[in-house]
Amino acid sequence: MNVKVLFACILLSGILIGCRDQRAWTTEDSWYRPPPSGTSFWKWAKLDRTRMHEVIESKQSDAERLLQDVAIVELTDQQAAEFIGQALPEAPGTKPYLVRGVYLNRETGGFSVYILEDQLLIRHSSLGSSPSPMKRQALVLQLERRPAEVFVTCSMAQ
Repeated sequence: MNVKVLFACILLSGILIGCRDQRAWTTEDSWYRPPPSGTSFWKWAKLDRTRMHEVIESKQSDAERLLQDVAIVELTDQQAAEFIGQALPEAPGTKPYLVRGVYLNRETGGFSVYILEDQLLIRHSSLGSSPSPMKRQALVLQLERRPAEVFVTCSMAQ
């Protein structure tokens, strides 16, 4: 078989497989808000992990109440410390913000945060073998400015 034909067949089969609905979740949480279809992430900057902090379990319900109607809330340094269970690390020129996050499999993944101009993307990627329900996880981020738009996604690969 011609190499070009073989490559075309592989590419076509990959496209067809990618078009099928292969969701990794059994239920979609209301915090889930993907960016518009076709959004290119090549220009998005990744937020340094030292500026991203998960809300501790004992404060998760308080965080959810604050994020009930909005995807992001500016915090004081003291509020942020209470939410993460310790003082924030030094990050000159930033303010703490409480933001929404969702995940599928906490044990096999992690959060990444990306910024492009006034847009923020909070993404959790994990591994797993079967679909599971989305779960909420609030985060405290140290950002230079408040974003105008917040996208919240998660994914799972086998």
